[in-house]
Amino acid sequence: MQSKPGERRKTKTRQDIINTAYAMIIADGLDAVSLRAVADRLDYSPAALYRYFSSKDELVDAVRAKCFEHLNAAIFQRLHGVSSPARMLLVGGMTYIHFAREHPVEYHLMFHLGPSPSTQAENQKLAMRSLLYIVRHGIELGIFAADANYTEDAIVLHCWSTVHGLAMLQTTVMEEEQARMAEVTETILGRVIASFTRIPA
Repeated sequence: MQSKPGERRKTKTRQDIINTAYAMIIADGLDAVSLRAVADRLDYSPAALYRYFSSKDELVDAVRAKCFEHLNAAIFQRLHGVSSPARMLLVGGMTYIHFAREHPVEYHLMFHLGPSPSTQAENQKLAMRSLLYIVRHGIELGIFAADANYTEDAIVLHCWSTVHGLAMLQTTVMEEEQARMAEVTETILGRVIASFTRIPA
């Protein structure tokens, strides 16, 4: 069932506000964004924006959700056509790290702020469910080894914490050493995956 014209206009306006705030954050940082600044950029009245977002925090959270969408889309695109669970973990992990290096502002916006609706929303849950599916599929095929202590949830957290840690290092304290880090990143991630892999995938 098609939405009504008024609903489509409202959806488009909301998206225009999010896209404008996103562009301002990428260009000038989080401090550059306020509802008034976004309204000025769009030539709207501040009161008009308050019909869509009640505060700067709510608007920033919508931008964070957009960043999660970008990350998930990048990973799913790279996983297209990959069938081996072990290879999927490696390709997905490397894509995550590459995204962090190429889009550091987005990455830090996603993970340097506290918990919020966007970090608990469908995009974040989708990424976790996808990772869990890959791990579970590998266990069912006998490729990955799990036990009572090292469960599928533990494997998921092991993979995510490794990838996230490597990404965080390369976008913060080791930002100037990305070339050196890039040489060992795939090896490190591969060793982690191999630690719970029974047979070559």
